[in-house]
Amino acid sequence: MSLHAKLKEATRPQHEATEHLLFPQQDWLSLSLDQYREFLQIQYVFHQQAEWQIDTALGPELQQTLRWPNRQKLPWIERDLLEINTITPTGFPKETIVASEEEAMGLLYVTEGAMLGGRMIKKALQKNEQIAPHVSFRFLAGYEGDTAAYWKSFLNVLANNYREPKTVITAAQRGFDLFAQSVYLIRKKMVS
Repeated sequence: MSLHAKLKEATRPQHEATEHLLFPQQDWLSLSLDQYREFLQIQYVFHQQAEWQIDTALGPELQQTLRWPNRQKLPWIERDLLEINTITPTGFPKETIVASEEEAMGLLYVTEGAMLGGRMIKKALQKNEQIAPHVSFRFLAGYEGDTAAYWKSFLNVLANNYREPKTVITAAQRGFDLFAQSVYLIRKKMVS
């Protein structure tokens, strides 16, 4: 079984739980603009946490191989938040969950996989009359027509460099936990 298949199998329960936690109904057509704002703020908190850790843990060679600067999503999310007149969330503590390249690759599995799902969400939201007129969906557009190529490139690096899956899988599972924590932090802050 490939490392990708092992990752997919090992993280499936957390992936499904995270999707359900984010929006239990997943009815993107009836999502309100306020719910979309919350969605983007959650993404911002998660990617802020993930990207600084990945940036720190990836060595220069792997950053170049992965074209790491092109994979950073915070500027896209910031642009989308600005479009809908929403501030970027601040004041959240940083929690270190990766300390090695292998762990960074596990976290990247979560952030890169989200780009595939983001394109499907974008298609649904483009039909949502409450949201579509107000946004360009930069974050959900991912790498545009290159999304599949970026995903394949990531999987290729993963397959050719990491033979011991346990560390990568554990980091990916912690990545899903970090996303769930981001949902909780934004929702708690909005209630406060």
